[in-house]
Amino acid sequence: MDNKNRALFGLSGGHFILDMYASILIPLYPIISQKLDINIAKISLVIALGHAVSSILQPIFGHISDKLNKRFFMFWGLIFASVFVPLGYFAPNAYVLTLCLILGMTGNAFYHPQTTTIIKNFYKENTELSHAIGIFLGLGTIGYSIGPYLSTYLLQTFSDDKYIYLTVIGVICAVFLLFFVPKTELKKATNSDFKGAIKEILSNKLCLFLILVTVVKSALIMSYGTYIPFLLRKFDFAVTNIGFIMSAFFIVSGISMLFSGILEKRLKLKGMIALSYFPLLPLTILSIFLLNYNKILASIVFIIIGFFVLLSAGVVLAYAQQIVSKEHTGTISGIIQGFTLALGSLILIPFGKLAQIASVEIVLYLITAIAFIVAIAVLKVKFE
Repeated sequence: MDNKNRALFGLSGGHFILDMYASILIPLYPIISQKLDINIAKISLVIALGHAVSSILQPIFGHISDKLNKRFFMFWGLIFASVFVPLGYFAPNAYVLTLCLILGMTGNAFYHPQTTTIIKNFYKENTELSHAIGIFLGLGTIGYSIGPYLSTYLLQTFSDDKYIYLTVIGVICAVFLLFFVPKTELKKATNSDFKGAIKEILSNKLCLFLILVTVVKSALIMSYGTYIPFLLRKFDFAVTNIGFIMSAFFIVSGISMLFSGILEKRLKLKGMIALSYFPLLPLTILSIFLLNYNKILASIVFIIIGFFVLLSAGVVLAYAQQIVSKEHTGTISGIIQGFTLALGSLILIPFGKLAQIASVEIVLYLITAIAFIVAIAVLKVKFE
């Protein structure tokens, strides 16, 4: 195995483990809230804060990683996630739980920007990079889908105190990566500060457009992940069936990114974004319509939606890395992977109100209609 494939294999495997930690507490939050005697509103705030801090910090850590010559964030990202997220299960109060989530999710903010920069160092050609980034992101999404099953299996099979053993997986992986991933020169010749890096990135109109596309993607994935379970519950789906459908949704999303680089060779960036966003509105309308007549078919269509929603994510990130100066690849990676998620998550605030006043169906129609409009706009944009 040559150096670039070793880097991709190791870092993508690390991403699988890292994103697994991001989801292991999801099925346990009802247990945690009951144990700590906090209501759903309060624990929702705790969860949102933990994820928002990570997302907001990613561009900052990305900028710092652009100036480092060591794989500091690659190693400590896995350590932070593997230590602090499992510790959240044992938190004695909401404040400690919040701290554990912030520190654990900071591991994501550490890992993502630097590792995508390392991959870019090994994969120079744009199409090749798109395929590599797609594999990296796809395995992370698949890891995210497996996390809830792993955590509930451990708790059902062993006693509560054994839950902390989850930490061992991440620590071993972090040490393994230090020896397995080939070293590459990360330090860039730059004197620019963070403000200067952001100014340069935002002055690039194509980069701004890609950030908009990614914010919509983040809003889509947050909306589907949040509101599909409520919609299915409304139609009397069992909790276990809802869990299966959502896991399948994210697994299919991850699989689509594994092959996005191959599709990009034929469709290019514009075609990939269009293919990702255009089908969402009609498929969402179809799936909601089918809920009244055939729940199995409706479930299949929901899972198919998962294939399209993240299809262009890796291609967009790779292209954004190519159009900014090489000294800011970590910063743009932090923006595309992290900060846009924070912005996309904010849409849940008005959408939650809308779902309460109108319906969950209206929310899903609205966000997919926005994606449809963005896809039309993409067709008019000239990509170099």
